[in-house]
Amino acid sequence: MGAWDTGIFDDDTAYDVLASLGLADPMEQINEWYANVEDSDYLEYTDGQCVLVSGAVIDAALNGTVYRCDDEETLANVVAVVKKMDPTALRATAVTNLVRVLGEASELRELWEENEELYPVWRQQIEELIDRLS
Repeated sequence: MGAWDTGIFDDDTAYDVLASLGLADPMEQINEWYANVEDSDYLEYTDGQCVLVSGAVIDAALNGTVYRCDDEETLANVVAVVKKMDPTALRATAVTNLVRVLGEASELRELWEENEELYPVWRQQIEELIDRLS
């Protein structure tokens, strides 16, 4: 059974994204993801997950925010590496991309919006993340 709930790390794709950060230079990977979505007119599902996970990692590194995550070890390791590299310069880009996840041209938002009960919970978490990074 796959993971799926309203938290940022409550999705199988999010765990794949986190795992890829654990296998690479996290800051380099985040910058690559941000460059990939910069000129896209539509934010595909996986790209949206990359934006959410990277935003959460930056938030945890800068603000000490604790996220529920079944892969605590990988998350802690990635956050520690990102924290050492000082992701402050990525804040504005992270916020811009997180706003895009909630925008009209986002597959992730479209899919969540179909669930009238849980969509507001999911959206509020992202809005709170945006506020912390702003």
